[in-house]
Amino acid sequence: MFYACEISNTTDVEINTLDLVGTWSLTNIVIDNAELNVTSPVITTITGSGFGKDLNATLTFSENPNLAEINGDLTFVLNYNLTGETYTEELYLDNIFFNDTFSFLSSSWELDGNVLTLNEGGEQLNIDLISYIDDILTIEVDVNKTITVDDVTSIVTGKATLTIEK
Repeated sequence: MFYACEISNTTDVEINTLDLVGTWSLTNIVIDNAELNVTSPVITTITGSGFGKDLNATLTFSENPNLAEINGDLTFVLNYNLTGETYTEELYLDNIFFNDTFSFLSSSWELDGNVLTLNEGGEQLNIDLISYIDDILTIEVDVNKTITVDDVTSIVTGKATLTIEK
């Protein structure tokens, strides 16, 4: 008697436009191995990781037209190493921060397989859909953005993993 099994290495996530439409609450955010290249006022590189707490943010998708809207706030706990010392900072992120940093709170969107694309003002953000089970969607996004907080300008790079729930 012979047994055979097939292992699928596909990353296809079974989600369609109708599944996506609605309001999603942010339930988890994690960034591992982030790099902050501080460009002003002092040039330095900081490595770290972080997670969200006090999550009170939503992402709403509507169709005809396809619009995605960010609303709410969260606290991001950033742990980083600098000159051999480990530091922890809590950053409050709200609509003003999202708008000032990413230049939009709403954008058009399109879904193509496992990639959700947000478009606004000539900027495009591709989001990889990692899993979708029982109205819980896990997504990953490559972060590569210049951010200024409290007169400190940094180029932040890394990968953020977010979980949102309908």
